[in-house]
Amino acid sequence: MLSLFSKSSSDFPLTTEPESDAPKRRSFLSVFPRAGPSCSTDAPPPYDEISGTKPLPKKISRRSSKRQTSMENDLETLRRYDTVILVDDSLSMTMRGSKRGVTRWQEAGTALADLAPVAQKYDSDGIDIHFLNDPRSETSLKTSDDVWRVFDRVIPDGFTPTGDRLHQLLNPYITKLARARIQPDGTPIDRETGKEIKRMNLIVITDGVASDDPKTSIIHAAKRLMAMPDLCLVQLGIQFVQIGNDAKATKALQILDDELQEAGHIRDIVDTTPYHKLHPVTARGLVKVLAGAINRRIDAQK
Repeated sequence: MLSLFSKSSSDFPLTTEPESDAPKRRSFLSVFPRAGPSCSTDAPPPYDEISGTKPLPKKISRRSSKRQTSMENDLETLRRYDTVILVDDSLSMTMRGSKRGVTRWQEAGTALADLAPVAQKYDSDGIDIHFLNDPRSETSLKTSDDVWRVFDRVIPDGFTPTGDRLHQLLNPYITKLARARIQPDGTPIDRETGKEIKRMNLIVITDGVASDDPKTSIIHAAKRLMAMPDLCLVQLGIQFVQIGNDAKATKALQILDDELQEAGHIRDIVDTTPYHKLHPVTARGLVKVLAGAINRRIDAQK
């Protein structure tokens, strides 16, 4: 099968921009200290907008230090979460992405290939990747090569059944929560294994308007969570990240973010990041928006 990707044999730091339009693999080499389990609702660092500009030469050291500290803080926030990715593999993902000569599909693959080694620093399980159309589900991906192998086997085609796939991913997880023993601090414990059920961050990377109704699936999931009042309120979060500049997709995602909670009388579990906030989509950007969404939900509880 012909690969959709053109990969470089050299790696470069996550904080630098590639020299060409072709997507390259990057690595994140810093190892962060692990934190013990806690259901504390202390707010993590506030979400900062991601800047695509390079620091001036005289300020490289200071800015690099601040950037490193910010990333460490964000990763600490995400330690208790499983990272689950739902990738749009519809035909429109073959269109041009943020840079000339790079498709949206390649842009998503590059970001996730960079995210995997970062994520395994705070989540030993790695990341899970699912697709809207392709039935395969790849779990515990920990390296960039793991992600590239998955993306090389999937060919974008078809429509955007976001709602149906959300239901397929969320329903088993929420059923597991419903059967769990909830501790006084809101932590769910699996009755069979005696282990904590980790919180879930579900990232949906998509470029277009859904061809079905994701609102129904989200409302159904949120109402099931509301039926478990003792459960920690930050147990589940859904983050929609737009790739590509489709104005209709931007509007549809904004409706999910702004109107879904009121329309369904549900707990707010959805955040959206439009195209102009992450241009292009990167691993660092994904970490920032995830930590920022958690921060906002924690603030809402106070």
